[in-house]
Amino acid sequence: MLVACKSFVEVEPGSENVTLANSIDQESCTLNAQVKVRMTGYAERRDDYTEQDDIQLAKNAAVEQGGNTIYRIDHPEDGKGTQSAIYQIYNCS
Repeated sequence: MLVACKSFVEVEPGSENVTLANSIDQESCTLNAQVKVRMTGYAERRDDYTEQDDIQLAKNAAVEQGGNTIYRIDHPEDGKGTQSAIYQIYNCS
């Protein structure tokens, strides 16, 4: 039996153009916003899928805030069916 998991998060148009950064170049990037993304009911999902959904939520938020780059600064909740993370949204040239 083959079981495939997929994202439960809708992909907003334009979010495919948002970059997940490992670091931010302060000279070429402007901070637009900071967001906390939170998901509940993920107790049975695999970590790699919850992280993909976490990132997609942040990319969706970046589109709404006019940003093109996200940078995760904290991952405060992890487990017991709840996942959350805090991202900064930047507009980088």
